Amino acid sequence: MGGAVGLGAGLVWVGHGLSTAASVIGSGVTEDRYYRSMAKLAYEQADQIEANARRNTQYIFEDAAYQNSQLAQDYARLLGEQKTTLAANGLNTRSETVQRILKNSRLNAQMDQELLEQNMQRAIFETNTQASLEAAQYRTQAKQYERIRRNKSGWFARVGTALNSILNWK
Repeated sequence: MGGAVGLGAGLVWVGHGLSTAASVIGSGVTEDRYYRSMAKLAYEQADQIEANARRNTQYIFEDAAYQNSQLAQDYARLLGEQKTTLAANGLNTRSETVQRILKNSRLNAQMDQELLEQNMQRAIFETNTQASLEAAQYRTQAKQYERIRRNKSGWFARVGTALNSILNWK
């Protein structure tokens, strides 16, 4: 009779061990899929951040081009108004005073254009730098998910976990 109880307990122990091993191996497949999908998502997020940066860079460039066009129109209008006002006051464009006024206006317009160019370059640089940093973080995260997946889903890791579960069953 004692042998039957011992055999029954042994069968229960073996059954539990097989069930645990199958469960661990099955969960390993699920973990493998999980980490694989998380890595894929992180790579996709990095790519999306870079695409957004390219699009934002284009918008910054287009906005600067529009503002530059507005500056040119404003300068042309100002130049015309100045010449008209000076001519109405009896000053022609050959006058030294008129030449200084017109030259000063031109220098101010050029400085405005240079400032616009600097601001555009700074905005593009900041946009691209921020995007590069964020994309790098997502790619690092993706590599970490891949490393975890490899470490957790390897055959030896699964067998070791299954054996550990079987041997520690009470």
